[in-house]
Amino acid sequence: MRCFDYEEDGKKEDLIKKSISSAVGHLQRTYSDSIEWMLVNVKEEYVVVLEQYTNEQIQMAFPEYYTEIRPALEKMTKAVDEYKINKSVEKATESIESTTEIEILSDDQLEMLQVVTDQFLSEDLAKKLQDYLDILHSREVSLLEVKVRDEKVALKDKILIPTVTGVIGVIIGFILQIIFL
Repeated sequence: MRCFDYEEDGKKEDLIKKSISSAVGHLQRTYSDSIEWMLVNVKEEYVVVLEQYTNEQIQMAFPEYYTEIRPALEKMTKAVDEYKINKSVEKATESIESTTEIEILSDDQLEMLQVVTDQFLSEDLAKKLQDYLDILHSREVSLLEVKVRDEKVALKDKILIPTVTGVIGVIIGFILQIIFL
C-alpha cells in the first residue's frame, strides 16, 4: 500500500489521495471486467441450452426468456459497455487536463458520467446474472418435456396419420372395386 509509504516519507497528502484513487480505479475496472466475463458466460450458457429447442418450444415452456431475461441481458451488456466507455472518457479527460489546462468536458457532463458509474457499481449485477442462470437451469426440464411432446406429435403427424389414411384408402378402393365389378 503505497499510500502509507508516502505518509511515512513525509510526502504530500495529494500523493496519498492519488494512490488511493488509483487503487479504487483498479477495483472498479476489476469489477467491470469480472461482470463482463460473467455476462459473456451466462449468455453463452443460454445459447448452448436453448439452441436445441425451437422458438415455439422456448416460448411455451420459458416465456419470460423473450419478455424479461433476454432484454435484461442486453441491457446489462449495454450498461457494461457504457461504463467502460465512461471510464475511458474520464481517464482521457483527466490525462488531458493534467497535461494541458483545457477543460474537455463540462461539469454537467462529468457529473452525468459519475452518475452512470455510480449506478453501474451499485447494481448487484453478479447476483442478477446468477439468478438468470438458475432460472435457465430450472426451466430445462420444462423445455425437454415440450420437446418430447412435440416429437410425439410430429411422429403421429408423419407416420400414424398417413398410414391410417393409406389403409382407409385401400379399404375404400377395395370395397368400391367389389361393388362396381
